[in-house]
Amino acid sequence: ADEDTADSVATDVIDILQRIDDYHQTMLSSNSVAMRASTAQGGGLLTLFNRGYAHARFMDHARGQLCVAIAKRLQRLARLGEMRAHWPVIFGFVCAAVGISIEHTQQLFMFQFVRQIFSAAIRLNLVGPLRAQALQCDMQLAASDLLEQHAHLRVAFDSPEDVFGESAVYTEPVLELYQGMHDRLYSRIFNS
Repeated sequence: ADEDTADSVATDVIDILQRIDDYHQTMLSSNSVAMRASTAQGGGLLTLFNRGYAHARFMDHARGQLCVAIAKRLQRLARLGEMRAHWPVIFGFVCAAVGISIEHTQQLFMFQFVRQIFSAAIRLNLVGPLRAQALQCDMQLAASDLLEQHAHLRVAFDSPEDVFGESAVYTEPVLELYQGMHDRLYSRIFNS
């Protein structure tokens, strides 16, 4: 009975993750550069989890083994093309699987997001590494404020628009166009 319950829970979690992944796919559908980067990073993190964390001692309990089983099924679905395994979805799953609270997961995601922006600025030679580090420290206060204001928001599929991704919108369409044109540049700046 416990095995049936665990399998039922795993199936439910995978269904939810697939829905969120599909929603994320809708958000990135017009930007092949961002889509490729997101699926490559998500797939990489899932592989890291399955090859590394899945065998760690701290995963050696019922909940941990359930998460390992879910991760293996997610990777199989991604390889079969039934799921794309976008970075934010897999990041959230892995953080939950290793026991990181949702508050710390949100903080870590924001920290990485801000760090990636400054990493791109350094590669574009807009700022130097020391200045970028100082700016990132300054931005953490703004990131914390954003988290306070928006941390309560969750992905919900309350309406047909949400289920089919029709409520997915860009807040900066011009920036999305610039990023989406990256493949067409004569010499690409970032490999994604």
